[in-house]
Amino acid sequence: MPELHLCIATGQNAANLIPLKQLKAQEIGILETPDMAAQHSGTNLKTALAPYAANVQRIDFDDSNPQRIKDSALAVVNALDGRDVVFHITGGTKLMVLAIHEQLKLLESGTGSLRVLYADTQHQMLNWQDDTPHQEAMQDVMTLNDLLLVRGYRSTSDTRHAAAQQQAASRAKVTREMGDNAAAYGRFFSALATIANRVGNSGNLRQTFDFTPGGQPAKLLDLASLNGLVEWSRGDPSIAFASPDAASYFAGEWAEEYVFLKMTGLFAPGQFAINAKVVQTHTSTANEIDAIAVHKNRALIVECKTSRQTKAQDSIYKLGQVVRQVGGLMATGMYLSAQDIGDADRQRAKEYGVEVFAGEDLRRVSQFLRDWKGS
Repeated sequence: MPELHLCIATGQNAANLIPLKQLKAQEIGILETPDMAAQHSGTNLKTALAPYAANVQRIDFDDSNPQRIKDSALAVVNALDGRDVVFHITGGTKLMVLAIHEQLKLLESGTGSLRVLYADTQHQMLNWQDDTPHQEAMQDVMTLNDLLLVRGYRSTSDTRHAAAQQQAASRAKVTREMGDNAAAYGRFFSALATIANRVGNSGNLRQTFDFTPGGQPAKLLDLASLNGLVEWSRGDPSIAFASPDAASYFAGEWAEEYVFLKMTGLFAPGQFAINAKVVQTHTSTANEIDAIAVHKNRALIVECKTSRQTKAQDSIYKLGQVVRQVGGLMATGMYLSAQDIGDADRQRAKEYGVEVFAGEDLRRVSQFLRDWKGS
């Protein structure tokens, strides 16, 4: 019989999923306390493991008091007589782990065996405690879909890369111009987004600025015209967007494509997406994520803004919440703003653990992504 892997459902189930997937565990028992059951923790882990393991069982575990813990541990172990067991001790309280371990040691007095494993996600190591204690490196095994499922989310958007990459490539010159030179455009981004949004409200592709674009904005509109995104002539305060999709692009989607272009080539398909719509499985609470990437079992979650932010701290706070809810403790937040934000907002982002790239900072996005991937 294959080894039975016994783990404890926790609010940070990536620490269970990673070693179970890395070790190709086929028979898995998930111990779930009433608190974890209320959070659907065991169910989420079971769902995430389903594509990889042949037999995954969720097991109720009463941890309401020391005697109940001992009784629950004994009941679990009685069903494992003669089995070779790997006990994952990353989850659960100390009292729970100690009680289960004490009972599992009885296996060694019979024909079974016991190995103990602790997953150190901070240092990306698997720590084995058996006859010959040792460590092995944690492999990069978590996909974007794994991350969502184990956190209790599912994607409701089409994140296939072929169509998205083709669309982004067709207007990459314009996207890179806006992103790499964001500081030169300043509030023109707000003006451009304002008239682009009017297309969706009115259906009229031709819209008029409150001024006649000149200087750097005129050069951008020239480039957009050459790439078939707008019709515009110098000295004309009005432009005609090529399509509603082109209007949506200038309304703000270009910033997400800017991140997408930077991520393409750095991350493999299935490891990143833009415009990801995710829904919490058990509450139907929805979140829209501008961009998300997964590497070395960690998530990077990106929020993009193109208009001037008078209350950037509100968006930064929301991003911080999404990072913890969707990405977990190992996740990083990245706030990308086409226009600069104030020192107070930057300080607030630092408090929330969110990296900020605003205005001229956008030039450093590529280097940040390379550093984050390599860290």
